[in-house]
Amino acid sequence: MRLPQITFGKVLAGTAVLLIATSGAAYAANTVGSSDIIDGSIKSVDVKDEALGSVDFLNNNLKSVDIKDGDLLSVDIADGTLTSADILDGTVTGADIADGSVGTDDVTNESLTSSDLATDSVNATEVADNSIDAGEIVDFGLTNEDIGVLYAQINADGTVANSSGGVTSSRLGAGTYAVDFGRNISFCGYFATQGEAGVGGAGGAVTGVTDRSGNPNAVFATTRANGGGLVDTAFQILVVC
Repeated sequence: MRLPQITFGKVLAGTAVLLIATSGAAYAANTVGSSDIIDGSIKSVDVKDEALGSVDFLNNNLKSVDIKDGDLLSVDIADGTLTSADILDGTVTGADIADGSVGTDDVTNESLTSSDLATDSVNATEVADNSIDAGEIVDFGLTNEDIGVLYAQINADGTVANSSGGVTSSRLGAGTYAVDFGRNISFCGYFATQGEAGVGGAGGAVTGVTDRSGNPNAVFATTRANGGGLVDTAFQILVVC
């Protein structure tokens, strides 16, 4: 018996019949829609990487649990879209803020305290004129140099017994001395009195002090007995600038 000839068309037709018989339905290209898919049945393995775009997501549909920690970068966030409500309290550190980006408008008035300022970070240019009074200064916290007061205690032989610092002295002759304060004091006021640097009685003497000729850093001082004669004796000088 002669067998019928097998053609390509017969094979294709047979295949179609087999698909219909086994699946119960035939699908043409691009005929599967969302109604053909069971809700929640598609998983991440069913979606090609980077195949979804922003148009595939409903606005406000994604939540923090849908985003892997550390996946978002600054380029993923539109400029000016974050507000204080989007940032957890205490999570922003100095490394998150660009140098020089915080201005006075970004700081609440009177919200900074001394603990927010580095030691010695405030200079004269940061302080308004006449803005500091006694309430801002610790009692006895200023030195003589802070208020423009210098002093020197001079022995009878012209040597320095004690001083505000940087003072040198010399005896020029009987009862005459030159005391150099190491800085220009030509526009300051001088006050001198007889007296030892240490504990003991003050014998008393007539003292005089004036600018030192040719040296704006020094004064010329004399000590005299009650009779007017020059006499070597210890004395003390106060300079107020």
